[in-house]
Amino acid sequence: MAMGAVSVQLPDLLSSCTPFELRANRHCRNVSQASEAWLREVGLKLEWKGIKVGLWAALCYPGADLAQLRLTVDFLSLLVYEQEQDGLGDGDENEIFDLVSDRLSRVAYKSPAWYMRFHRSMRAYHDARRRLNLLDSTCIPDLETYVDLRRNASGLRMVFHLIEYAGGLNLSERASSHPMLKQLTDQACDIIAWSEDAVSCAKGISPSSRLNIVTVLMKDRNCSFGSALAYVGTLVKQSSDAFLATEHQFTACVDPAVMNDETRRYVRGLRDCIAGSVNWLYETERYFGTKGSEVRAFGWVFVPILN
Repeated sequence: MAMGAVSVQLPDLLSSCTPFELRANRHCRNVSQASEAWLREVGLKLEWKGIKVGLWAALCYPGADLAQLRLTVDFLSLLVYEQEQDGLGDGDENEIFDLVSDRLSRVAYKSPAWYMRFHRSMRAYHDARRRLNLLDSTCIPDLETYVDLRRNASGLRMVFHLIEYAGGLNLSERASSHPMLKQLTDQACDIIAWSEDAVSCAKGISPSSRLNIVTVLMKDRNCSFGSALAYVGTLVKQSSDAFLATEHQFTACVDPAVMNDETRRYVRGLRDCIAGSVNWLYETERYFGTKGSEVRAFGWVFVPILN
């Protein structure tokens, strides 16, 4: 196999997120330190200090109290840890999340409807990861199939369910099942997941790399790596605009069982997750190492390519 590298400019993902306010939780430092110590205690070894999962959670759940933020940081850390492991879907797929099952059970006792939604999303997450694991560079799906799989395999639906927990919300069934709210969560998923796909290219492209939207677009549009990467930026911008349009239409709903203070706070939570997640991509060392600030400023990366 031949090894090379190309210099490319990432799309300006942050500009697509300027309509979404970036807020941070004041408990970030204390909770991050406590969570990292716990992760070491349970034997999960990653460069947690550099990955900065605590910052990710603090940006997604800026209004959470100390205990709420701690559970979200621990859960997001387990999500990152599982996705960093080789062999997607191998072994006992629920084992890693068993580490927080006792705390999730206490939430389930107080909010059984919430937990049922959360558990459905966890099953969909594991199923999508297994299906993606069966695909490789010789079996690239079409764009529509990939988008549907990526929404679930990203784990972001669970991240969004935690908005309710971290905000002390209790969405009505009418609201949680409303088509427009589902559309908003899909659009938020796409913005974040596609942005992550774009920046993850900085880690390199090879036949064994996990499929992402860039490689899918190269096949779907029969285009070069650089052209596909640029088109991801267009798709992220389109999804951001679509989110804002759907939000405007949804908040005009006059049914009090659907549109009330709880629902408005949840939609604001989606906004927090979009702004927080996309900004975190440049703060964590998971994708750019210690060069996140340079990439944020100029956008240029060297992408190792193994043919």
